[in-house]
Amino acid sequence: MSRKPVPPTDPRVAAVPVRESGDRLVDVAASAPLRVTAPALLRFGVVERLVIAQSALPRDVRLVVVAGHSSAPTHASGATVDVTLVRDDDALPDLPLLTGALAGAGLVAWAPCWWRWSYGDQVWAYVMRAPHARYGPLP
Repeated sequence: MSRKPVPPTDPRVAAVPVRESGDRLVDVAASAPLRVTAPALLRFGVVERLVIAQSALPRDVRLVVVAGHSSAPTHASGATVDVTLVRDDDALPDLPLLTGALAGAGLVAWAPCWWRWSYGDQVWAYVMRAPHARYGPLP
């Protein structure tokens, strides 16, 4: 059973311990068949889940990575990704497709941002009731 999404500033999220897995950052564009709007680095485990999410979408819908790792607190672990969807004809698909594909691949939404998702960080661990986060902040 999982919990509802919470803001990353919630003290319950900060209380989740981190047991760093050591997954490396990878260049999304160079390592996966995903669209990116700018260079993006993410933890390997996150990229794997994004590929799973892409495979769950209709053929004419593409998952687009908008932002990955950065020094901003919300992206410091390389486990948080900003995404959107686009159809091959450039029309915007329904957002429930995004939610279904990403949640089905094991990512969790960040409240209140529909575009921000994560796997393995403290927000993910809190929502999924995991005993610890897999990924902590990176330099």
